[in-house]
Amino acid sequence: MGYTKYIRMKIRYNPFPRVVLDGLAKLEIRIQPYYVVLEGLIDGVLHDLEVQRNEYELGFLGKEDMEVIGSIPFREISYEEILTRLKEGKMCFGAKQDGKLAAFSWCDIEEFNFKGLEFPLRKNEAYLFDAYTFDSFRGEGMAPYLRYQLYKELAKLGRHRLYSISERFNASSLKFKRKLNARVIGSGLYVDILNRWRFSSIGEKDIVRE
Repeated sequence: MGYTKYIRMKIRYNPFPRVVLDGLAKLEIRIQPYYVVLEGLIDGVLHDLEVQRNEYELGFLGKEDMEVIGSIPFREISYEEILTRLKEGKMCFGAKQDGKLAAFSWCDIEEFNFKGLEFPLRKNEAYLFDAYTFDSFRGEGMAPYLRYQLYKELAKLGRHRLYSISERFNASSLKFKRKLNARVIGSGLYVDILNRWRFSSIGEKDIVRE
């Protein structure tokens, strides 16, 4: 996909405020309003997500899959940074069809680590981040399906309370999390100007943890 097509898709599928904020980020003025979301096998989910999709192979991904993830166009993370995630103990859960990667989601069982909001996780918690579905698999409900399967895998490790971040204007992220009965437990604002002046409106004390 060329850059022009990428920009057209951004404008078409994103609300105007998000397009503006993305443009400011290119000028190193990052203004990011966001929600903190609680997910996991807590209140149950829709029954149709229990249906198995036999055409997908599910599981945690290894180093051999990172080259594919690290070469996705227009993502601000390199192959080397992806490998560093694995070395740090972060895990990437994915779905494949006929050996082709369809979607993935990262998780961390040691630390909640978002811009300006960091804290160590308890033994029943995990932090979910960087969920992505490849273009050819979009529109098939992959995001909530894969996320739910990740819930079940993390539950086997005793991790039932799962946190994530959704940008306030990222409608698709909020939509798929609503399908999973996730709920917003906090909201924040992160500002970074020219990589010199940074501000965060929320801290660990503002997150309700049981």
